Parts: sequence; structure tokens; C-alpha cells
Amino acid sequence: MNGNEQNSTRRISVPAGQSYAGSVIYEQETEKYVALKRRSPYRILVVSDDPDNCIALTIILEREGWNSLCTSTVSECREVLSLNRFNLAFCDRHLPDGTYLDVLAITHTLKYRLPLVVTSRQADWDQYLEALRHGAFELIVLPPQGSDVLWALTQAEGR
Repeated sequence: MNGNEQNSTRRISVPAGQSYAGSVIYEQETEKYVALKRRSPYRILVVSDDPDNCIALTIILEREGWNSLCTSTVSECREVLSLNRFNLAFCDRHLPDGTYLDVLAITHTLKYRLPLVVTSRQADWDQYLEALRHGAFELIVLPPQGSDVLWALTQAEGR
């Protein structure tokens, strides 16, 4: 590069389904690609009576630019879902006043498709199949791992 050239950046888009579903900037000076945080209109509902799960999921989601809201019971979830639209939900397998099945029933009653990711501390193949048979989108093991959450988000976004 001669002295008259200026440092420049150029913005490129990476299609969904590749390593980053958002914008990337190529910095010529450092010769590196830099991922920009996505600001998504998607809204995620987290239904968990465990504050640590809510915090962990919220941190992962917000780090990636997703908007999220936490509720701790099925009745709170029912109220929130009747007033707001969400693109995806994470729900504990067991809640103080019900289960993820009750949350699935609420979404059917309200007549909108909401992919539901079931979260459980003891997940095994039988629990996974049970969740899928009842209409859940996915099952992930708690505490949530960023890669599992992002995989579920990417798969749901592609639907």
C-alpha cells in the first residue's frame, strides 16, 4: 500500500446458514473479517422459574442482539403471550404451575406458531423424543451452552 491510499472497510453480507447470519466487515488494514452484532426484530420468550437459567439465557441472547423477556410460571406466560408476539420460546420442562405442554397448549389456543425449545437439567433421548412428539421444536440441556442456544436460534430463524 503506498502512502496515498487510505485505510478503508467494505461491508459484505453473509447469507443465513453460514458461519454468521448477519453483517461482516472486512478491515483491509488488519486483513480480518469483523462480525457486527445483529439487531434483530425477533423477540424471544424465556419461561423458567430458575433465576440462573433466565439470566444465563438472557445474557446469551442479548450478546447476540436478540430481544428477550422472562416469565416464571405458565400463568404469567399465558398473560404475556396474549399481549405480545414472540418468534421463539425457551421453556423449562417443569414449572411451578405446569409444564412445557401447558405452554404449547396456550400457543395452540392463541393460534400462532411459536417454536418452543424445552430446557431440562436431565435430558436423555426419551425426553428429547417426547418433547418433539408433543410439538416442541428442540430440547437443550441446562445450564444453557451458548452454542446450543445459537444453534436453536439459527434453526428457528430459518423456518
